[in-house]
Amino acid sequence: MVRQERKIYSKGFKEQVVTTYRMGNDSLSIVAERFGLKYFTLHHWVYGNYRSSQSPKSAILSPSNLDSVKEENLSPEAMEALIKELKHQLSLEKIRSESFSKMIEIAEREFKIDIRKKSGAKQSLR
Repeated sequence: MVRQERKIYSKGFKEQVVTTYRMGNDSLSIVAERFGLKYFTLHHWVYGNYRSSQSPKSAILSPSNLDSVKEENLSPEAMEALIKELKHQLSLEKIRSESFSKMIEIAEREFKIDIRKKSGAKQSLR
């Protein structure tokens, strides 16, 4: 049996992943897959001996402080994790946008009313 070499993760990366899990609604499996980790590694970080020193309210990926993230302060692993998380959030927003567009299309067809603003349409004066 060939033993795989053990991966070493920075403290900052561990804190980011644990905080992302604690702040979100995704399962351990989903978060582990998103960050390229094994399920049991993340499980150990969340419920085992590893304790995040970072408060959940100061998560790197929270929308309120995402703009304040400075690239030079992040390790390469944390940058990769941030990029993966942002790509995931973008894909969810694309799905959400397409869903809203489809709902509007169906509502316009079913109720025979114009919901979307037509380009060049004159606005009524109040």
